[in-house]
Amino acid sequence: MAVRQNIWQRRKMSNGYCGLLYYFYLLFLLTTMFAMTHGKSLKNDGEFFYNCLKHRNSPQWINTLVDNRARKCLRFLKSIRSSVAQDQPSNNDVRIHESRRSELSISSYLSALISWRNKEGNLADLLLDRTSPCHRQSKELRKHWTKFFMKRRNSAAVSPAILQHTWDGNSGEITFRPIKTRFSSNTLIAAELVLTRSSPSDIGELFGRYSTRVSLKNHNARTVMHSDYQSSCPSRDGRFMLLEMETDHLIQWYHNRSRNFSLSVSVIPRRQYTSPLVQEPINVVERIVGLVMHFERSYSGPNNDMDRSRRLLLQALTGSPDTLSNNMGGNSPVEDTHFGRSAEATRRRRSPTKASKRKRRQIRHKRSSPSYEACHLVSFILETSFTTNIGVSWDPVIGPTPWNIRECQGNCSHPIPSHLATTNHAITLSQSHSKLCCVPTEHRTLHYTRNNDDEITFEEFPKMVATKCGCL
Repeated sequence: MAVRQNIWQRRKMSNGYCGLLYYFYLLFLLTTMFAMTHGKSLKNDGEFFYNCLKHRNSPQWINTLVDNRARKCLRFLKSIRSSVAQDQPSNNDVRIHESRRSELSISSYLSALISWRNKEGNLADLLLDRTSPCHRQSKELRKHWTKFFMKRRNSAAVSPAILQHTWDGNSGEITFRPIKTRFSSNTLIAAELVLTRSSPSDIGELFGRYSTRVSLKNHNARTVMHSDYQSSCPSRDGRFMLLEMETDHLIQWYHNRSRNFSLSVSVIPRRQYTSPLVQEPINVVERIVGLVMHFERSYSGPNNDMDRSRRLLLQALTGSPDTLSNNMGGNSPVEDTHFGRSAEATRRRRSPTKASKRKRRQIRHKRSSPSYEACHLVSFILETSFTTNIGVSWDPVIGPTPWNIRECQGNCSHPIPSHLATTNHAITLSQSHSKLCCVPTEHRTLHYTRNNDDEITFEEFPKMVATKCGCL
């Protein structure tokens, strides 16, 4: 009996293992099929737009499409017609445009990325229109590029200094200096090579599909770090081309502090449909402007991102890196630096006051008077020396932008409005007529870039900008 029971238990265990293996096998198949379908859909969207342009004067071809594809084609053709109606450049216009290239640089792309991180605009207007104008015609492209940027939303990033770069027609080379900046985390999560191109609307390009390839120049051997396709649609903002890079060789170079890094880049047009007034072939890429490497942030351990942010904040306030090392370096931990309210101020805030009927009438009269202002947000613009002390990098086209960290002003008289009473502690003190203070209760992170000897890094000040006020 015991032998039969052991045999039954072994069979049961083996069946459980087989079922588990079968489950993982199905999961692997589904994941592979989704990845293949997603990649094919991105590639097929480019071919679909090209065929839509090719058969734009053939209603019979459009009628053969299913409803959603037909609507997609008609929307694309409508955007093409509006673009052509606004501007139809000739060959002479294209030559003039190529002769005076815009001064776009890696700082222009990084500034747009920082503006999106600081919630100064939406993703479509700040980044998608500049990097993938076809996202408005293709949901798959919009999903792909949204996922691309969401992966880079909260990263610590660095753009290495360029030693030399060349671009001739459809190919070029670029060499980067070793990276000096060290991050607390060595986990490289993403990287992209940034190229600037001519605006599609300025050169009369109605649609383009390009084969992009990036190789690592390592003596005689060449290792492919990027190979993909990119599409182009009519837009005046589509000035950047982003090539997502493989990260294994980049992290090896990051740890090697003495070796340069050279890449060979090619952008070959596979499909190019231009305005009828433009008859000559067009080289859309202007130059390679830089590489951006994104690292995972770390807020624990020695020299973490929080410590780095606090040191930069002290440097921005004092303007002296020496004060930085004395206050924050060595055996002096970050927790020793206190920016809060003093004990005496806290006692004054919590000291009870006599609340008579006469005083209550005065409070009610004060609340009804026009001069009374409840606790609310107001602007607080930092001095330009704050950003100068830490070497903030700006967009060369827009220039320096004032930093508004905002502050809270106003009264916290009894009774406190519900949207200002953020804690039970404040409500209790309000009922006893203790004096409360108008202070920020919610903050957001302020992202910015610094330039250190042509090496640009992404930095942040956590909880820097006040977004909501309350009475405490």
